[in-house]
Amino acid sequence: MASNTAPATYKQPSRKGKKAWRKNVDITEVQSGLDELRTDIIQGGPVSEKPADELFLTDVAGDVELEKTQRKQKKLRVDEILAQRDSKVEALQPGRKRKVEDHSGSGVGGKRVKGNGEYVSHRELRRLRNVADGAGIGVLAEEQASNDLWGAPDAAPPEEYSFLEKKKDKVAPKSLKQAPKPLTANGKAVAAVLKPNAGKSYNPLLNDWSALLEKEGQAAVDAEKARLAAEAEQAERERKAEEEAAKVEALEKEEYATDYESAWESEWDGIQSEAEQEIYTQKQKGRKTPAERNKAKAKKEREAREKWEKKQKERDVQEKRIKEIAKQVSANDKEKKLAKRDVDISSESDEDEASQLAKRRFGKLSVPEAPVEVTLPEDLNDSLRRLKPEGSLLTDRYRNLLINGKLEVRKKVGQAKKPQRQRTEKWTYKDFKLK
Repeated sequence: MASNTAPATYKQPSRKGKKAWRKNVDITEVQSGLDELRTDIIQGGPVSEKPADELFLTDVAGDVELEKTQRKQKKLRVDEILAQRDSKVEALQPGRKRKVEDHSGSGVGGKRVKGNGEYVSHRELRRLRNVADGAGIGVLAEEQASNDLWGAPDAAPPEEYSFLEKKKDKVAPKSLKQAPKPLTANGKAVAAVLKPNAGKSYNPLLNDWSALLEKEGQAAVDAEKARLAAEAEQAERERKAEEEAAKVEALEKEEYATDYESAWESEWDGIQSEAEQEIYTQKQKGRKTPAERNKAKAKKEREAREKWEKKQKERDVQEKRIKEIAKQVSANDKEKKLAKRDVDISSESDEDEASQLAKRRFGKLSVPEAPVEVTLPEDLNDSLRRLKPEGSLLTDRYRNLLINGKLEVRKKVGQAKKPQRQRTEKWTYKDFKLK
C-alpha cells in the first residue's frame, strides 16, 4: 500500500543522488501544522486571531480571601514624622538650560568664543582656569547653617508653668573617661585571653596533670574545711545564745516568780532620795595677771626655740652622712626590685593572678568563681577521637572583662513569666428557652 507522504530524508550526507531532489524533501512538519490549523478552524478559529476579550476575563470585584491573607504594611515612624512636618528648605525651581560654551578655539581666526559669539580674553580665561583648579578666586564661601532644619522647635512652656526648672541635658559621669580599675589583688590588668595551664590539656603530661589535680584538690578540701568550721562556729554561737537566754529566764522566775516587771517597781525607778543627790561645783578660773601672761608667753617661745634647735642638730648630723644615706637608699631600691622580679618569676601563669581577687567589688555582687577545669583519671581518654569539647571561650572572656573592671557584675536575668490565659468556647446551640 503506497502512502501519500513524501519520503523522509533526515540525513543527507551527499546532494548528488536522486534522494537530494526536491520531490524527496521532508515536509512532515508543514503538513502537521496545516492539519492543526484545520482543526482549530473547525473548533472556532485559531487562538492567535481571537481578540483578548474572548480569551480573558477581567475580575472587577477581586478575591476576598486574598485580601484577608495579605496584610497591610505598617507605615514607618520616620515617614509619619516627615509627612507631618513642612520642610524649611524651599523646593528647587526648574531653571533654564545654559548653552555649552566653546573654549576649543573654534571661533573666527581660532579665537575662543562663548556660546553667544562673544570673545573670551586671556585674562578671563586665566581666571576661569584658576577657579576650576580650586584657587578660590571669585568663589564665595558658603556660610554654615546655625539652626537645625529638621529639628522640631522647642515648645515654650505655658505661663502658668514658667516657674518650673528646664530639663537638663544628660551629662556623662567623670568616671567614664577614667581607666577601669582591675579587681586583682596586685592591681594589674589580666590579659584578654589567659594562657591556660598545661595540666588542662586534653592530652597532658603526667607531671603537669598530677600537679594541677593536687592543687585543685587541696583548694577544694580547704574550702570544705572552711565551710564546716563556719557552720560549727555558727552552731556554737546559737548554743551560747540559747544558754544565756535560759539563764536570764531562770533568774527572772526565781526573783519575781513572773516574767514581767511589777508595777510598784517601775513607779519607784525614777525617784531618788535627797541623800543620794550630790552636787559638784567647779571653781571658776580667775583672770591672769600681766606677769602670768608674760611668763606663759616666754615659756612657749622657749619650747619652740628648743624644738627648732633639736631639729637643726639632727639635720646637721644627716648632712654629714648624706653619702651613707644615699648608698642605703640605693641598696633598698635594689632589694625591692629583686624581690619584685622574684615574685613575677615565681608566678606560674596568668591564671594564678586572675584567681587572686581583691576584696573590693565593682557593683553589688562579687565576681563569679572560675569553673574547675581538671579532668579526672577515669575521664582521661587515650584516643583523641573520643574527646568531648569542654569549656567556653565566651564565658572565659566575659569573666576576664569583669576582673579587669570593664563590666559591672550583675545578676543573670531569667525568662520573664508570661501571663497564663485560659481559652474557653461558648456553646450557644445548647442554650434554649421554655415557652
